[in-house]
Amino acid sequence: MKPETDPITEDEWLLRLVWEDRVTDRIPIISPNAFEPREGRHPDADGISLYRRDCLNTPADALLCVAEDKRPRYAIVQIPVSLLTSLRLSVRATPGVVPGHVLVPELNVADYKANKAWFTPIKLRLAEVASANIVLRPGGPSPN
Repeated sequence: MKPETDPITEDEWLLRLVWEDRVTDRIPIISPNAFEPREGRHPDADGISLYRRDCLNTPADALLCVAEDKRPRYAIVQIPVSLLTSLRLSVRATPGVVPGHVLVPELNVADYKANKAWFTPIKLRLAEVASANIVLRPGGPSPN
């Protein structure tokens, strides 16, 4: 397991928690909206959250930031840091409850609301790659 203080590298994989309604029976399986910054009561003001896979014992450990009764309702997908870089996005370490927490600052709610069209191809590409890299589907086992 990599310490979260280690620099983030291009060859790392990041995990994204995806609510069950963003897992579809269409292509891509993971809806592009799974990469849309949250609005509302807990907005993604600083960017969307992901977790460095190498900083966790298992990918399911990313669910430890979610209330236990809601964990079965999430999927976990992974995307490479190199994909984010190729999309001209950055990854910033932001330690949290679960080790390896990172933000993608460019994918924040204010910028999203100001220019949704810019986000459309980015969300689609992230969804395509995530759909090919589903680690856990909703209803799968959750960590203790």
